[in-house]
This record gives sequence, C-alpha cells and structure tokens, in this order.
Amino acid sequence: MSRRSPSYDEPRQTRGSPVRDGSYDGKNEKRGGSREREPRTERARETMPIGKDDAAFVLGKNGSTKKKIARVCGADLDLNEHDLVLEIYGDESQRGKARDYVKFVTQQRIGPVHIDLTSGGRDDLTVVDVPEDCVGFVMGRGGNTLRTMEEEWGSLMFFAQVTEPGQEEAEKLCVFGQLRSRRGAELKVMSAVEHKHPGHFVRGETLLECRRIPGDDAGTEWSTDTMLLTEDNFSYALGSKGSTRRKLATAAGCVIEYVGRLACICGTTAERRRARDYIKWLIAQRTGTVTVDYADRDDVTVVEAPGSSIGFITGFRGDTLRRVEAASGTFIFTDSGRPGETKGETEKVLIFGHDQFNRKKAKSILKDKLQEHKEMGDSRDRRGQPRLRRPPARRRPPGRPRPPGRPQPSGRGADR
Repeated sequence: MSRRSPSYDEPRQTRGSPVRDGSYDGKNEKRGGSREREPRTERARETMPIGKDDAAFVLGKNGSTKKKIARVCGADLDLNEHDLVLEIYGDESQRGKARDYVKFVTQQRIGPVHIDLTSGGRDDLTVVDVPEDCVGFVMGRGGNTLRTMEEEWGSLMFFAQVTEPGQEEAEKLCVFGQLRSRRGAELKVMSAVEHKHPGHFVRGETLLECRRIPGDDAGTEWSTDTMLLTEDNFSYALGSKGSTRRKLATAAGCVIEYVGRLACICGTTAERRRARDYIKWLIAQRTGTVTVDYADRDDVTVVEAPGSSIGFITGFRGDTLRRVEAASGTFIFTDSGRPGETKGETEKVLIFGHDQFNRKKAKSILKDKLQEHKEMGDSRDRRGQPRLRRPPARRRPPGRPRPPGRPQPSGRGADR
C-alpha cells in the first residue's frame, strides 16, 4: 500500500504524532530526530481462504476494518469477495501478523477471542487490566470509544480471554500495533479508567504502570516520565478538546497523555526531554513571559520580526499563532529576552519542533504574514492613517442658480 506524500496544507506526520510512523521502536534515535533505516526483508504474496460471513466482517463499513488491519500489520490486503480469498502482500512478519489479526477479528463475530501466551510472548501486544465497572466506559456505545482510540493511535484493540504463563484465563484489553501506537493507546485507556475510577492508576505523584507480558519490551532507551499538574495548569495544558496536548506531543515527537492530573510523557530520552521543556514553557506563559536559552538546541528555528508586527502575527488572544502551529505541527512563542535587556526594533519568534520540515513550513507561513503586514503598512500615509478616496461631488439642490461660467449639464445628470 503506497504512502501518501505529506502535503503543504498539513504538518508532516512523523513519529511525534499519534498514528504516524508506527515502525519506529525508539531504539535508533540519532541527533536531530532522524532514525536509522532497518534493512528491508523480502516481501512476498500469499492467499488466505475466508468464509462469506467472515469476509463482510473483515471488510467492515466502507473497507474500514480491512484498512485498519493493513495499517497495524504493515502488509497490503486485497479481499476478493467473489472468490472469498484474502490476498496478503508483505514480509514474513507482516504476513504472520495479518493472519493473526484476521483470525482475531473473525472470532469476535461469533464469540469471545482467546489468546494463549503460555507458549511464548508477542512483541506486538500490550495487555491492559481494565476494572469490570470500567469496561463499558472504555468501550463506549457500540464500541465507538475503542474505535476512536484505534483511529488516533493506529492500533487494533479489543477485549479477549488471555491466558498467561502461571495464570488462569481472564478477560483483558489487548492492544496490537507498533510500540509507539501501543503505549499511546495504553495511556489513553488508563486516562479513561482513572476518570471513571480515581486512584486506580495514579497514587499521589506516582503512575502505576501496567504489568508487561513476555515480549512487550521497549528497551532501556524508552520510558515514561510524569509531571504533576495543578488544576489551573492542567486545564491550560489540556486545551479545548485536548488541542494543546496534541500540539505539544506533535511538536516534541513524543507521546503525551494526561492520566488524572499526571502528565505522562512516553518516548525516548531525547523526546521526553523536549516534551518536558515544552510543557514547562507552556505553563510559564499562563502567568508571565518566557525566556529560553536556545543557543545549543537543535529543535528551534528563529524568525526576526519587527516589534510593530508581533501583534499582527499573534492575533487576538493568540488565535493567529495557534493556527500556524496547527498547520505546521510546531510550538511557537516570542522570546521575552533576558531580564533588564532593552528590546530593539525587532523581536525573536521561536519555532520549536523535532521535525525540521515542519519548522521550515511554520517559518514560511510567518514570513508570509510579516510581508502581508508590511504591505498593509505601505498603503498608509505618513501619519499612519488609511489613504482616503476623494469624496464624490455634491449635487446642487434644485432651484439654486448655477454659478456663472459653467456649462449647463445635459442628459441624465441634468437638473429637473
């Protein structure tokens, strides 16, 4: 399945965004946010017979289920509804996952899914223990809440009867996908459970992480940090419908979710460091100005802007700047300078983001805004007032004599 190249109208979807680059496992981080390419294994094609009733279930509404399975396993799927054959194209690992996911999906049609982990673990599975009184809340009406989580994080999620080594079979929430997708979806579920059942995952300033099954290993580079937020800071850092949280996560290239009042920051060491900085700077903006020492940072682009244009590019209550952030996947604010430092004719606008492409796009948008403001200024006179057009000539009231020397008008404009 070919990938759509990023357009200019949207920020490039990278590993910082929820669904974006699920193949990254956090183990090959390099300076500048790049990652090493893993050697590509040989891709092949195989077919899988499928029943008539199962075919419709695997396809889903408008092909949504088939697309979801393909996205999670990384293989290309082509369902022939006439011959009842599912064609799978990918490497050996992708084809094996595709077969398993199709089997799990079809099992849901007739009863519960059973997953046996006694013979070995899986590196594509995270298991979450959800309290019985929170199962319906996590699933949502008709499973819509789970479907929304799947769409956001590019994962496959369902409740199943899981048998682990040394334990009896129990119903648990299974999250399939790449590491970043699983951790993001897991924190999303933990946030929902904590909202319904306070204290289940958060004790004071401590996050009680889920127990890992064999194979669910993120390595030493990947971890989860937490920051306790006050009530006011929590609302400010969340934003309308979570918009501020998503903005910071995309800019930092990190998973950020709020479980209770804990900001949970999940990713590599470099990603977590960026995310913590961005959250601290955001909270500082709520009550004052922010000064950043960006000399040695590789995640910032600086734009020099005339002081008279700052209000224009910021907009009313920052609305214009927020739109630039949303369009570019960045975090932007003005540098207040050092204490006691005299401001010059220009101010520095700081564009933060782990992706250089997105920062370049934000800079281009800001440059266009500055040019627009400059052209607006050029259209004003020296006093700073808009140039006024000459008012139309006043018509002579009827009956008043015409001044001598002027010709008598004729036609439609003549006095009656």
